[in-house]
Amino acid sequence: MAQSEKQREDIMQREYQSMAPDTVEDKNGAENKIKKTKKIPGYRLINRIKSRSIELGVQDRYIADIIGVTPIYWYSIANGHRKISALSKDKLEKIAKFLNIPTVQAMSLADVLTHEDFFLGNLEEQLDISIEQMRNDPAWMNWAPTNEEWAQLSIGTRTGIVMLYETVFQKMLLRRAEIENPELKETMQNFSDNVKQK
Repeated sequence: MAQSEKQREDIMQREYQSMAPDTVEDKNGAENKIKKTKKIPGYRLINRIKSRSIELGVQDRYIADIIGVTPIYWYSIANGHRKISALSKDKLEKIAKFLNIPTVQAMSLADVLTHEDFFLGNLEEQLDISIEQMRNDPAWMNWAPTNEEWAQLSIGTRTGIVMLYETVFQKMLLRRAEIENPELKETMQNFSDNVKQK
């Protein structure tokens, strides 16, 4: 009995490490099998939960208890038959606590929140304005994606590129201001210190 329990745990761990593989035959009908990954909504959060449970050496029953669902319900989430985004906020809070991450991050990984939820106004328009600024910046114009490349990128990738550019651009502006106007640096440092104290 102990051996079969160990075998079951090994099988579950292997399942955790792969993302619900679906085997299909290739076009020529050959015996070769191609692994094709299913697109499961909220898979990023599911993978984090699975990785954490393997890391801690806990079973699915424990994960189900933490979340506050039955083991069968958790299996159906883990296999993509139910959406993890359908869980209530308090259950997502429990998952976040288990993963030691903020609840909003768990909600984002579960695909409850989208990139647009973090911006005022139209995100696409803001990204287009920023990428145009990048294309007109002499230091960055060679690295900026073309319109075709930009259109093919996911919204997350586009947001990441813009955020990285704007962070570096602000640092460059501050460095330039420090050289050209040392008093400005002191004023900005005082402002920053006041904000940190509040």
